[in-house]
Amino acid sequence: MAAAALAAVLGIVALAALGVGGGSGGATHSFAAPRKLTPLQAYSEQSAIRAGAAGVDGARPAPDLVPLPASAFNRPFAVSRSYDARQLAVLVPELATLRAALKRDDRAAAEAAWQTAWARYLRLGGVYGEFGALDQQIDGTPGVLPGGTHDPSFSGFHRLEMGLWTGAPLASLLGWEARLSVDVYRLRRFVGHVPLDPLDYSARAHEILEDAQRDLLSGTAVPWSGAGVVGTAAGLDATEEVLGTLRGLLDGREDAIEVVDTWLVRLRATLDSIRRAHGGVWPANARLTQLQAEQLDGTLGGALEALEAIPGALETTLPPPIPPLPAPRPST
Repeated sequence: MAAAALAAVLGIVALAALGVGGGSGGATHSFAAPRKLTPLQAYSEQSAIRAGAAGVDGARPAPDLVPLPASAFNRPFAVSRSYDARQLAVLVPELATLRAALKRDDRAAAEAAWQTAWARYLRLGGVYGEFGALDQQIDGTPGVLPGGTHDPSFSGFHRLEMGLWTGAPLASLLGWEARLSVDVYRLRRFVGHVPLDPLDYSARAHEILEDAQRDLLSGTAVPWSGAGVVGTAAGLDATEEVLGTLRGLLDGREDAIEVVDTWLVRLRATLDSIRRAHGGVWPANARLTQLQAEQLDGTLGGALEALEAIPGALETTLPPPIPPLPAPRPST
């Protein structure tokens, strides 16, 4: 009976995936495009299939992985907050270097200092996405604002980026740098108290580089400087830091960690090779050769595919089972 129920469930799932349905005129067949599932979705669907198969007798199947208690993340959270505090402490003098370059009207030095300070901010991977309005003030792009680049709320790193790379008088940017420094000071007082969620935190291991691919290497978030390569390198630093805090929890739960490590080493080597080829300077997106762009895209894609397994291995709750299959009606 259990084997028959399992076969029935798997058959239903297979038919649904292929888009096969029945109607009054007979069976029709259509093939839908394959869906891209998150690790949690994939884990949930697999659990649903098992739950459906076992549901005929009301038994709940054993999960592939026993969920972690939320308290298991206390140490990773503490390590991450300490790391973020250190990064912000280094950011303060880096912003002072930017301020000094603006005051002496040295655009090349100001651009280099902006890039260094902005990359430092991107290394705050553990609390990525948790700063709310303060993050918008520090690193927000104008596309989400009603007035775009003319919106009075457009400030922070990208307001400075626009001015630096569009030839604005450097003295006119001093006020924006001062505003940014104040916001960073506020963040330093706030970062140690940012509430962190286990699921959100473990997702950082994948999302940081995913955002780098979508927003930085595409140039969407850095339209004036094109600083997507240095931003991706900073994202790799942040990813490795987050992953480092999670290794103890992954022990015995995720065999793919060795694959992840292999791809991150490859990505680091690709980025280092690109930097060496450009005289030790991070090139703008537009300065990448076609071969360099393809190599970076390929290794980043491989790293992202490997990292997809991490969040699903660190669940703190079981996905809900689907209801049991109804008993078959007796044939007449």
